[in-house]
Amino acid sequence: MASANQDPDYWPIHIARSDGKAYENLDHSSLDPNETKDVEQLERWEVIIAGHLQFQLAPKEEKRQFKLAGLPKGYELRCAVRKDFGRDYYLYGHPAGIKSNYRTPGDFVLHLLWLASDSTDYAQCSCDLCIKMVETIRQKAPQAQVSLPPAPPIPGQALPPAQGPTPAAKPLAAPAPAPAPGQTTPAGPVAAPAAANVSAAPPGMIGPPNVFRVGELVWYRQGAWRLGLVLGIRLKVGKPPQADNSYDYILAPLGHALLNQQNVTKEVADMRPFLTFSIPEVTIEELKDKSFESVDWRDFATRYANEPEPGKRAFKMQTVGLEASKIAARSINDSFSTFSRLGEGFTPDHMYRVQSFTGVYFGAEMVRVGDPIRVTAPAVVAIQDPLGDHSKPTTAVMLVSEIQLLTPAWPGNDPAAAAAGMNLQFRGNIYRTARAPLPHPPAFVHAATLGPTFDHELAGRNQIERDKKFAWGWMLIESNAVRAEADVQGRFYVTHKLMSIIDPARLQDSVQRGIIEEAQSYLNSRSHSGWNGRTTTGLYPRRAAAIGNAVATQFIAPQGLVED
Repeated sequence: MASANQDPDYWPIHIARSDGKAYENLDHSSLDPNETKDVEQLERWEVIIAGHLQFQLAPKEEKRQFKLAGLPKGYELRCAVRKDFGRDYYLYGHPAGIKSNYRTPGDFVLHLLWLASDSTDYAQCSCDLCIKMVETIRQKAPQAQVSLPPAPPIPGQALPPAQGPTPAAKPLAAPAPAPAPGQTTPAGPVAAPAAANVSAAPPGMIGPPNVFRVGELVWYRQGAWRLGLVLGIRLKVGKPPQADNSYDYILAPLGHALLNQQNVTKEVADMRPFLTFSIPEVTIEELKDKSFESVDWRDFATRYANEPEPGKRAFKMQTVGLEASKIAARSINDSFSTFSRLGEGFTPDHMYRVQSFTGVYFGAEMVRVGDPIRVTAPAVVAIQDPLGDHSKPTTAVMLVSEIQLLTPAWPGNDPAAAAAGMNLQFRGNIYRTARAPLPHPPAFVHAATLGPTFDHELAGRNQIERDKKFAWGWMLIESNAVRAEADVQGRFYVTHKLMSIIDPARLQDSVQRGIIEEAQSYLNSRSHSGWNGRTTTGLYPRRAAAIGNAVATQFIAPQGLVED
């Protein structure tokens, strides 16, 4: 990769090697250079991909902002127009075949990191398409290696040499490698410290605005990115208790308990919220479309890894662990379990019993009353942007005032009917951030009345804002709203806290340019990461029951968190 000229906004990155196949007669439509949305999406992909590459490969002191000079040769971004006239984008060109595509820039970055390395072995690429392709080839010819001759370098000044991790040598490996001293904790029950060593915070949390919480699923870096569960949070000696990077996080690798994977200790620099990345598809046909609980993992592992050669057997067990982690993550993402019940009653028509709770483990995340969550926006929202720029709408955010579980009041003797009639819902006012000229318009809500996360978000936005004649505020867009489980996308994270973890270089650039980065656009919604159409309610009595045998360590709920 090389940068060519000194653009005032972006330094271009050229991809010096490509394996793109430039397929003809692809699905979906070519991008229309006269269609604003197509042009914006192509630029968005180029900027996001370059930002990821900069974060992974450039030295920490690199302050420039980068953008791809163009997609690698043979790759093409195409558009699918939905019935509601929305537009979805897919990247084609991978050697796996004409139907293979990447659905997000982050998914393609893994492949670009491999292209940027010296490897010519597709087995060393950790992108989902390469993993599927290599597995298919190995099933036909176990010793096969798919290679790509290195492309000639592009002349010019190269992007600074890699300082971060290189593509993992064994992307299918699931069990964690032998840990370094001081980097693991032994398998066995780990009690999550109440309030993460901060007595003023609720159980399992550093504080409401912070990113990671006990019991949540996360991605962590162990060569490649792996899935894990936060078992505990431990304050480092002599560190201030407010910052996420003041803590060590004890994680249980996701997979299956029979693999006996050891816990690992990580810092925030090596972690990401679960909804930051998409879960790769399951590659073994026998396991597709199955829930974690429906698979006899011991029997499957015995059959699948039945190889006389130790090396092959170990590799296949690693594949079992990887596939188990994907399926477990989807199953946990589709689950929920409530805690700390506040009371119960009935709906006005007495058709439903209503139970109210302090919080819920909602898929990968913990959500409590008083938290902000990302939700579907009202059907009609009349917000006048003083700048006339409607291209980047901000996220609709609910301040949760009630978490309710509704169950049929008269289910009879049919448990299935009772389960089918059960639903989880969230109540509260919905807000959006808005930018307006000073003095503040009357429609702005005083952030301090909404809680620390809302307050931190505004403080960060107004500090970054370059034009001090303008200010950011919270605007009420729907009062006393109700959102069902399917309408909740996930937790809302404070922009500068989230960006400082997932892309600190981009945050620094945002601060220098005085332009707000909408960090929530880096996150998936909960529905994107699950099975999409499950037939069960997903309700579990406790978080440990939802996790099941997905980890080798028994999960213990934080002290003070009462599960029914």
